[in-house]
This record gives sequence, structure tokens and C-alpha cells, in this order.
Amino acid sequence: MECFVTFEVTARIKKGCNTLTVAARIKHYCCSQVSCMNNVCGMVPFHSPDHPDQFYRLWTSLFIHAGVFHLAITLFLQFFCMRDLEKLAGPVRIGLIYIISGIAGNLASAIFVPYRAEVGPSGSQFGLLACLFVEVINCWPLIRHPWSALGRLVGLTGALFLIGLLPWVDNYAHIFGFIFGFLLSYALLPFVSFGPYDRRRKVLLIWVCLLAVLVMLSALIILFYVTPIYECKICEYLNCIPLTSELCAEQNINFNRKHHNLI
Repeated sequence: MECFVTFEVTARIKKGCNTLTVAARIKHYCCSQVSCMNNVCGMVPFHSPDHPDQFYRLWTSLFIHAGVFHLAITLFLQFFCMRDLEKLAGPVRIGLIYIISGIAGNLASAIFVPYRAEVGPSGSQFGLLACLFVEVINCWPLIRHPWSALGRLVGLTGALFLIGLLPWVDNYAHIFGFIFGFLLSYALLPFVSFGPYDRRRKVLLIWVCLLAVLVMLSALIILFYVTPIYECKICEYLNCIPLTSELCAEQNINFNRKHHNLI
């Protein structure tokens, strides 16, 4: 959406604005008097009109999907994966892993590929996938064929990361969601200890993982709000490999302002 400053709004200008999805501002004399960000972003208005502060989008986007197929994938993973994890560890622990992994994935995506409009809980889903890794590692002596179980998880994860190199699939959300999910799973999931030494080692590991999550989340917030990365050409290749000239060309939002002649 764009804004036009005008002294008088005629029927023709109104019709042109509606056609081009622009907003005509009445009785403003210069562009500095007009702020269009609220109209473009929507939802809750900014506290300061000149500075976007809709930080809640970091988690509200986890519950929005880009179509029925996207929603079906989420429901499938939650039914066959998240349900069993909730039975094992409880909804509060799994909910924390799900939300925090998704927020971290969204932050990383916004930092490294900032001109992409994305929705969905892909970071959260990879956080759940990391939970399965931690469960296998924690219960290693109790599993009959632990290497086989770990190998299947590694193969599945590798395939999903390769899919993340295709257009419109967010690999940064996958990677950071997996990392945060892995650390949080070690910190929050119940574990089985084999002797006092093993228990002390695992308690120490819990604190190390919690500290790592806090440090990494703080670093992402600083990179996003304090020292943002606006241009990172190399970062784009982790999200989409341009095998052809047009394969990754239509992913970014076009921020180039177009001038329309309404009169």
C-alpha cells in the first residue's frame, strides 16, 4: 500500500486509489505529515507512528498458514508427533518448546532474509523434531537398536533441510528452530539417570542448555532490533539455491516505490 498527499479528493482519485490499493491523505501539505506504516502493517496500531513495534508477530505468525495444504502438514505433524510428546512430557513443557523454537526461528528468518513475508510454525515443528533426538539420546541404554533409531531421525532431518533449499520454504526457521528445540528439550524434558554421577552430569547439562538458549535468544533480539542485517546475499543461498534464473526470483517483497499517475 502507498500513500498520496492531496488537497482535494475527487471521485476519480478515489476510484484510482481503490484500484491501486493506495490511501489518499486529505489536507496534508507535505509527505512528512503522513505515516503509512499503520495502514500497511495493520493489526494493533504502533505506539510510535514512525517506528514499527509489532513484536507480537513473532508468535502470532506461528498460528497462521498459507493455505489448506500448509495447515494439513501442521495438523499431521502435531497429531503424529506432538501428541505423543505431550503424553510423555506434558503440555506445558512441549508448549514452551514449541513456542520458543518458533519465535527463535522467526527471528532468525527476519534477520537473515528480511524481505520475505512468511507464516507458519516451521521452526516449532523442527523444535519438536529435535525433541525426538533428545529422547533417543536420553533413553539410549533402554532402546534395543539406538543407532538405527538415531539414523532414521538423521535421515529425515537431512531430507527436510534439503527441502528447505527450495523456494518458499524457510530453512533459517528450520535450523534455528531445531537448535533451540534441541537445547530446550535437554533442559525441560524428563530424563532417566543411571547413578549419581549421571544425574549430576545431566543437571549440569540442563543449566548449560538454559544459559545457551538465553544467550542465543538475546543475540537474535539484538541483531533484529539494534544492529539489523539489511543485505546478506550469501544468506539467501541457505534458503533457496537458484538452480535456474527464475527459481528464487519471486520470493522477496518488492519495496520499490511505484509512481502512479491518477490524474
